[in-house]
Amino acid sequence: MILDISKKEHMALINTYRKCKGIALVDKYLPHLSPLNKMYVIDNEEEWEKVKNEFPVNTMTVRCDSPRGVEGKLPEGQTFHRDRVNQYIRDVKKLVPDAVIILEDLKPGTNERIHTEGGFGLDVKIGHFLYIDYVGPSFGCGLLSRGRGSHESWIIPWDDVPFMDDSSIQKYKTGEINQIQYLETLKIRRDFLFDAYPDKKEEIIKTMPNCYKGIEKKVFRKLINDVVFPLYMEQEELLKDGMGHFGVEINVVEDGSMVPFEISVSTRFNDK
Repeated sequence: MILDISKKEHMALINTYRKCKGIALVDKYLPHLSPLNKMYVIDNEEEWEKVKNEFPVNTMTVRCDSPRGVEGKLPEGQTFHRDRVNQYIRDVKKLVPDAVIILEDLKPGTNERIHTEGGFGLDVKIGHFLYIDYVGPSFGCGLLSRGRGSHESWIIPWDDVPFMDDSSIQKYKTGEINQIQYLETLKIRRDFLFDAYPDKKEEIIKTMPNCYKGIEKKVFRKLINDVVFPLYMEQEELLKDGMGHFGVEINVVEDGSMVPFEISVSTRFNDK
């Protein structure tokens, strides 16, 4: 089984996996922001050997997923050297034998993990509310998808979404992390990056801020203009597709671009 997201005939099988379906939904609803050049879903090391030469050597992005209804704690996705994919597959299969591996060739810059402007987790319930969680520079949306580590958060009534502007940063703000809490998330993130990039420990330590200073207006504005408003305009289509309640996982790369990795149905993210 080698499934290719670019082939229509493969989509029915791809959509039987929760995370895979979420990645495909980005291509549908935010195509202008999709980070994908190529994505395959494979089952084992033998299939990896057949396609590995199609993927980058030093910036190989690999994730994992399980069929709906199959439970088990899976490893986090990572971006690392291509030589580490075989061990990643073995680690995944040891924990969840039915799991599959997601191989991604991402557009240049979209898979940056160290030099970022942060990450967002959106919880959208059309007609009701928009929750926004944010983590700061050198962090990513992975912490938010597991319901922990938010540095700053907002709640916006759905009817107010079309009128959001820079003032919304304070108007709808519901929380901000303190310094002690921030340092706890800093340790978690550093450990994750150390494992992914063992040869870049000094760069990671030097790059990651030692305190949280709040979101920059330009980052918040970019989220609203590039992600929130386009999704608001698609609300009728989303409702037709049964997407009345969904989440969006977004990283903000070094140049400020929004990189959505997944649009998830409500079973794939934590209710507030």
